[in-house]
Amino acid sequence: MNKKTTFTVLGVLALAASAVMYKVGSSSSHLSELKDFWWIPAPLGIICLLVAGSSKPKNG
Repeated sequence: MNKKTTFTVLGVLALAASAVMYKVGSSSSHLSELKDFWWIPAPLGIICLLVAGSSKPKNG
């Protein structure tokens, strides 16, 4: 796997985890702590997607 694919997969997984944490935390009273901390994986996902999107021009 190259760098772009790796960071894209990590970014999508982190954003999906954030969404699932919010959804599960909203619906379950036993897991309500997830709703308090759903935002923690979001910056990681955004940074990973930004790294994946930044490409240096190749010479040659």
